[in-house]
Amino acid sequence: MDSDSILIGSRNVVFNISLVDLSENVKQRIVWPPTAAHRELCYLKGKSEEDCHNYIRVGAKLDEDRLLLCGTNAYKPLCRHYKFDENKIEVLKESEGQGWCPYDPYHNNTSLYSDGHVYTATVADFGGVESMIYREPLRTERSDLIQLNDANFISSMAYEDYVFFFFREAAVEYINCGKIIYSRVARVCKRDKGGPHQFWDRWTSLIKARLNCSVPGDYPFYFDEIQSTSDIVDSVYNSTPSKLIYGIFTTPTNAIGGSAICAFSMDDIMKTFDGAFKEQESMNSNWLRVPPNKVPHPRPGQCVNDSRTLPDKAVNFVKTHTLMDEAVPSINQPLLVRISPRNRFVAITVDPQVRTLEGIAMDVLFIGTDDGRIVKAVNRGKSGSIFTEELLVNVKHSPIKTLSIARGGISGTKLVIITNDEVQTIPLHRCSKILTCRECVGIQDPYCAWDTVTNACIAHGDIIGSKQHLIQNVFRGVHTTCQPSGHVVSAVAQHPYEKDDMDMDNKEGTICPKCSECNTNLCSSGENSVGQEKIVIYSADTLGMVVTTSVVATLVIGFVAGYFCSRHFRKNAYTNMPLHNPHNSALNGEGGASYLSPCANNKSINLLVNVPPKNTIDKNANTSSDNNKTLQKVKKTYI
Repeated sequence: MDSDSILIGSRNVVFNISLVDLSENVKQRIVWPPTAAHRELCYLKGKSEEDCHNYIRVGAKLDEDRLLLCGTNAYKPLCRHYKFDENKIEVLKESEGQGWCPYDPYHNNTSLYSDGHVYTATVADFGGVESMIYREPLRTERSDLIQLNDANFISSMAYEDYVFFFFREAAVEYINCGKIIYSRVARVCKRDKGGPHQFWDRWTSLIKARLNCSVPGDYPFYFDEIQSTSDIVDSVYNSTPSKLIYGIFTTPTNAIGGSAICAFSMDDIMKTFDGAFKEQESMNSNWLRVPPNKVPHPRPGQCVNDSRTLPDKAVNFVKTHTLMDEAVPSINQPLLVRISPRNRFVAITVDPQVRTLEGIAMDVLFIGTDDGRIVKAVNRGKSGSIFTEELLVNVKHSPIKTLSIARGGISGTKLVIITNDEVQTIPLHRCSKILTCRECVGIQDPYCAWDTVTNACIAHGDIIGSKQHLIQNVFRGVHTTCQPSGHVVSAVAQHPYEKDDMDMDNKEGTICPKCSECNTNLCSSGENSVGQEKIVIYSADTLGMVVTTSVVATLVIGFVAGYFCSRHFRKNAYTNMPLHNPHNSALNGEGGASYLSPCANNKSINLLVNVPPKNTIDKNANTSSDNNKTLQKVKKTYI
């Protein structure tokens, strides 16, 4: 992608799209379908017609007029080198794409071109089981779970003498019951030339560490599955210039739907790789820290002049001790967290160091969701991060696949949004869509400021000259110029808008008057008393007294009403009830005076319970044949 166009690989075609108006440069289109023979072979493998196409998954611009492309090619990966002329596109050579591109178009992969080499991370087999990191001719070990265990690659980037790969995989160090996914960052040296002897085609510098994105506490809550990362951005952390990477992490799909944004410093990543290694001595042992005296020299994982001269001990150590003991810590804690059953974060890009009116630089994050939305957030440093805006950009609710920022050129700076269905560009801000001073300041967007002269919300970065007539408050979201005294507003933009024609003053939940000092043209002398709302705020003591009085009054009224109702409906219920005299009971003997209540039956009843005897075989005797026998048990009861 250059300043005014972007190459997009799709099914059987590579499009050259202009960022000015999203029109296609048809002369630069590359059409590359699989051959009929490859399609027939794909069908014989049991794949569907939809899968048996050539999905372009790897692209690298080798120089000004040469391009490398790799595609799935109907489950037979293939790579081509193209040369561009003004009027034609020429295929220079074609080669096998195994190790460069996945077989399955749904498998994740990442690729990077750096210092004359192409680095790829993908799956190297038809079944998608064997994960590998590859740079011709170097690769990871086959079927080695310590190096890679069912890895799902996310992104790759170059930094200093190393290339970094971000991915998630099944954790081998998790020895409890079941399986768990951890997020990882792996590192290889650009100068790695393979090892001596049988290690000539193996990495000698591959090491990896866990990425820790969690809410701290006695029992931290982890967001374990990385979904996307930004590029390395120049930012400021604790007043110190830093290289940061922003990443999206989610909970597992069978857990509570949660997404988090964590930031990692490249200094912390490098420090973790300089720390202790982790090992498991035997199959039934715990994973423990490797003592420093067991680490060979030169230290595994670092760049050396010629890796082919390394001793076998060092190469064998890095093969069996790929994992670092410590996890890479995120900056403080997750910058942003969203718990939602409706969507999750899946893509991210960053516009770094956007300056406010006061000259304070902030990173603006653009986040894509799996239901076609773009969420904008601002990292305000020590003051925390906030969501400022949310837009529905895909009416089909297709997941956002890729986000990037195209800068410069005649097209200006735009956010490029790519889904499976379409390509879309939107501006980085929507200041002109905001109509009131309150909303312009309340949205807390560092791009936007309210112009008190023109009574309009504008992008202050486009203003050349004095900006004293502009107002903005990214930290609190309120300004005295916009709000009359005595009214309450939220410090955060309460209602991010999704449509251009949405009435910003009639959003649900707005707690400020419709007519404000900053928008007096909406109010007339006859509308002031009708359009404004008066907010009455009660203190906690007043509310407590009201609730207590209401409860006491309810109890008293209920007791009085119950008493009179019982007297009305049961007037003679208890007047003629005889008192119980235990001495006059019939159980006192024949001579005692017997008292019977009016409701009782005067005739005494004898209840005889006959338990027949058992026969010789311990069964009940036949009662019909033993009618004349003496009763075994008699219980007389008088009622």
